[in-house]
Amino acid sequence: MILLTLFIMSEISTHPIQERLPIALLLATNSGFVDAYTFQYHGERFASLQTGNIIQAGISLARGQFNYASSFLLPILFFLLGAAFNNIIKHQFKARKLSTQQHSLIIEIIGISLVVFIRTQISSTVFITLLSFFLAIQLDAFPKVQGLPFTSVMSTGNLRNVGANLITYFYTKNRTALQNASLFSLIILAFLFGAFISALLSTYLKHFTLLGSSVILMTIFGLLFDYSKK
Repeated sequence: MILLTLFIMSEISTHPIQERLPIALLLATNSGFVDAYTFQYHGERFASLQTGNIIQAGISLARGQFNYASSFLLPILFFLLGAAFNNIIKHQFKARKLSTQQHSLIIEIIGISLVVFIRTQISSTVFITLLSFFLAIQLDAFPKVQGLPFTSVMSTGNLRNVGANLITYFYTKNRTALQNASLFSLIILAFLFGAFISALLSTYLKHFTLLGSSVILMTIFGLLFDYSKK
């Protein structure tokens, strides 16, 4: 908690509001939350980890299981389309009272909430595919934390950043590298926390657990109002 407080205090005046650590932590929490849900209720599949879908699609195609392969190819395609769609949002909805990131969050909040309520009318593959689309919007809308590239929907790159920065600090004793390693460690823990909360809530809320994602995203939406500009 002390380390988290220091990060929050140090970044208030030096980073754009959408790049501040609390936002990144909530984004990572949301991704862990969603993927834990889909793992439990949709055949141990993930909505955001497209590398796994690519591998599964390749294996299925090699075995001649073309219909099964489509259940992995569709999320990949819609993840790509989600990132492209977010760029349309950037061009069509200019930042005025709401930032471009808030416009993206509105789409993600509405989309995920809608998926929850139509879940009984769609297949598991379509369910995962739609979530992949909305998580890609999140990934594209928030590419940085404290000026550093990061991924809000997967942990691989963040794990790499922890290891690389720790070794940099070992050799150079550069405190910035140590701070960066701590920052990305917190983000990874946020993924873990999101998965933990999702699994805990699913005991009581079952399929409505995913609405917790909308609550997290609405919290981020509120935090993105930059009152310092007024």
